[in-house]
Amino acid sequence: MLTIMNQAMKKIYFLLMIALMSIKTYSQQGEWTWMAGDSTRNSLGHFGTQGVFDSLNAPPALYEACEWTDKEGNFWLFGGIIIAWDSTHYDQCEIGDLWEFKPSINQWAWMKGPGTIFDAGVYGVQGIPAPANTPGARGWGCLTWVDTSGDLWLYGGLGYNSINGFCGYSDLWKYTISTNEWTWMRGTWNNIPNYGIMGVESSSNTPGHREEVSTSWTGHDNTLWLFGGSSNTGGALNDLWKYNVSDNNWTWMKGSTVPYSSGIYGAIGVADSTNCPGSRWCYSKWRDEDCNFWLFGGGGVYDSLLNDLWKYNVLTNNWTWVSGPDSAFGQGSYSSHCIVNTTNCPSSRYENRACWTRDCNNFEFFGGSQGGLHDKADLWNYNVENNEWTWVTGSSNNSQGEDYGSRTVSTSTNSIGSRLGSLGWKDINGNIWVFGGARNGYQYNDMWRYI
Repeated sequence: MLTIMNQAMKKIYFLLMIALMSIKTYSQQGEWTWMAGDSTRNSLGHFGTQGVFDSLNAPPALYEACEWTDKEGNFWLFGGIIIAWDSTHYDQCEIGDLWEFKPSINQWAWMKGPGTIFDAGVYGVQGIPAPANTPGARGWGCLTWVDTSGDLWLYGGLGYNSINGFCGYSDLWKYTISTNEWTWMRGTWNNIPNYGIMGVESSSNTPGHREEVSTSWTGHDNTLWLFGGSSNTGGALNDLWKYNVSDNNWTWMKGSTVPYSSGIYGAIGVADSTNCPGSRWCYSKWRDEDCNFWLFGGGGVYDSLLNDLWKYNVLTNNWTWVSGPDSAFGQGSYSSHCIVNTTNCPSSRYENRACWTRDCNNFEFFGGSQGGLHDKADLWNYNVENNEWTWVTGSSNNSQGEDYGSRTVSTSTNSIGSRLGSLGWKDINGNIWVFGGARNGYQYNDMWRYI
């Protein structure tokens, strides 16, 4: 009996050693690969034939476009800001094109949209899909969701068009992949929020115009959620909203109706009905395995920068301040690559919208900015169970340049460089992808994969 027990213990020890060696090896082998797009800045892209995938295709160099990952693991993007000629000079211009990327073949296809700047869109009849329907040109932080049926949803943003001028959008759209059609669901542009009664759904409720916002979650019951961002009511907000897909109505769930509201932190790690993150814009967001919603950092009240981490429990309607400082401009703590440390914390930043939920309740985000020429190139991982941050890769210094290497060839010397306003997706193999974004006033249309 003792011999059998000793053999069993040896097997357990052996398997444990293999697991630890695998973890160590994985941490050493993380590499960036330039997969598609151009290595030049401010590219106008390569549109090709609409609906046709091609290795030469690529969207323009985009800043603050919006993204989805569909049920098949394909990547989508819409709109964004390009550097283009607007008849008088080169400037940032909004576009309204829809693109699909298939990671299985590493190719883009231009799926819908006019391929021109300042498009006003075609709304059609509310609630009725049509081939001609398309949202207008927009960027500057729109909200996106994928519902449980696999349809893609879009809300808000900011843009200019030849019909309505400069608009703060407050319209909600649904795109059905199987029919390649947009449906205008409700709202128009320049609407102010109408809160109604907290917690009470109403057809007259609306979050109003939203921009510089990326915190959108899909609930387990197919509800669509948003938090904060900036509005034409005058500044950053900290309100939480829920949209009911089944009846097309909004509900104001939490937060203040007043812009520039300070956070109520309470005790760290303790949920409370009075807790609420402060007003903010341009941050990272995740949903965990228990359908709790999370957010990190962003631009705060009066252009402050934040690096606090929050969790929202849908069932109790309560926020919890989980980690990070309760004050602005936190410097963070980097320690060493791939070393878990209880003191680790990313520095304060905004525009870190490229973010992913990994297996086993791990969250990741890439880049962002601390303003000016202080753009970031670091990749961070947060483990929910251990409440620990890990600095995975990238420099702690600002405004790092790229090292492209050869297209589709992974090496340890490749580097995506610093970016803000990038897009992020995760493929079916768990690899994360980053597209475009900006650094030091230049924009990019390169696609990168990190293994």
